[in-house]
Amino acid sequence: MDTNDLAILIGRLEREADDYPRLHLAKVVLIAAFGFLPLALCLAAAGIGLIWLIYFLIIEGRAPFLPVLLIVLGSAGAFVLVRALSVPGKTPGGRKIDADDAPALFDAIEDVVERMAFVGWRGIVHRASIHSVRIDASFDLRLHQVPRWGVFGGYRHHLQIGIPLLSALTIAELKALLAHEIGHLRSQRERLVPWLYRQRQAWRVVQQRLEHPANAVERLIGRLYGRYAVYFQAYTFVLARRLEYAADRAAAVATHPGVLANALTKLALMRRFLEEVFWPRFLSRVEEMPEPPYPPYSVMPRAFAVAHKQWARQDWLDRAVRTLPQTGDTHPSLGERFEALNIQPAPPAYAADRSALSLFGSDAPKMLRWCDDLWRKENATAWRRRHEQIMELRWKLAEYDKTPPAEASPEDLWQKAVLLVDLGDYGRAIDELQYLVGREPALAKAQLLLGKLLLQLGNERGLENLLLAAEHDAAMTDEAADTGYAYLVERGRKGEAQRFWERVCGA
Repeated sequence: MDTNDLAILIGRLEREADDYPRLHLAKVVLIAAFGFLPLALCLAAAGIGLIWLIYFLIIEGRAPFLPVLLIVLGSAGAFVLVRALSVPGKTPGGRKIDADDAPALFDAIEDVVERMAFVGWRGIVHRASIHSVRIDASFDLRLHQVPRWGVFGGYRHHLQIGIPLLSALTIAELKALLAHEIGHLRSQRERLVPWLYRQRQAWRVVQQRLEHPANAVERLIGRLYGRYAVYFQAYTFVLARRLEYAADRAAAVATHPGVLANALTKLALMRRFLEEVFWPRFLSRVEEMPEPPYPPYSVMPRAFAVAHKQWARQDWLDRAVRTLPQTGDTHPSLGERFEALNIQPAPPAYAADRSALSLFGSDAPKMLRWCDDLWRKENATAWRRRHEQIMELRWKLAEYDKTPPAEASPEDLWQKAVLLVDLGDYGRAIDELQYLVGREPALAKAQLLLGKLLLQLGNERGLENLLLAAEHDAAMTDEAADTGYAYLVERGRKGEAQRFWERVCGA
């Protein structure tokens, strides 16, 4: 099932869930039960064979071949299926810490756990269990529900906290996001939806395992369950998104709606700042210096403070509110979440000295240096290699520049444009590609690259180049359609994205 088909199916299921919620829930339950049907049939065959065999042994004193065969085949099938479906999930990476490493952080986590506790049936108090806390260098916070026995459960909950995110959030905002994550574990009103949410994770693990079968038996099971896992993800999508809204509501009650809104806003705006400004600016120094000019994570809090007006922008916030989630992402858009919480979005304030990183006390700078050490260990060699590569690319570009464009061959013009893209000089690369497609309009690879670069800079003329690429080379249809579709969906124009997809595929 491709992205477009999945989007259409999810859209239909969303409408069905709105119009006939009970019918949709019944369908989802049946779909979930269907995943266990082959195992149930194997166990039933073995059970019937055993009862049959016992009957003949007691009544007739003999053991016929057929019940023995049923027992053997049913037991063997059940064993193979249980083994294939009980794939354990992977524990998230990062550095594991305990209460001795950051007592204030663990106190904050415990505070949220207590706030999210509720009294269930028979007066039993339900509290979330967090089995490990791990830190890493990501700008993220997630509570991973990792199955030990695949679709049969045995979940362990691992909290993953990004040190850069701690430097961006206040303690109250951290607690609000953590409350949202804990809201995924259980619901005070219903248990079925959280269970289906966990099954989504488990079936995803099984699906990934069966995509790389180790033998013929796993290949057969992969064919049986491959399409099922995709449809299970689609049919449980609506309920998983409902759980996201429920987790937001629970977090808003346990903490504060405004604080949760600030945390969600910072996630969107500061992540964009890191991706579009901070890291590109840092990485651009690779041409000048064979070694990184400064430790990126250690300067990140200062960058957030100095560039506050650059990331806490109303136009960025308006764009984030309008942006629709990618197909298959159960998280609602920022605008939908604010609307559900009845909150008006506003650019948040920031103060580096009041960040959640202070939960590490005097070790806070060490945490940032630890991230720097990780980055240096993983990227120092690549940085030096890239520096040397750029020097070589500059030399090659200088050689191409010796030939006037009118005298250069189309292939030389193409290679020159590719060099400019490799160097990150997108403006000049666009100029070269526009000249090239003016001379050779049927050169599909140039049309495709030009379209991507124009869209990357927000110029929608690139959509026409994508259409031309698909028109001149059918092999580029999927890539052209995906690129334009993603661009339009990201800007909240889903209907237009669908029409563009159909137009490209019909090119």
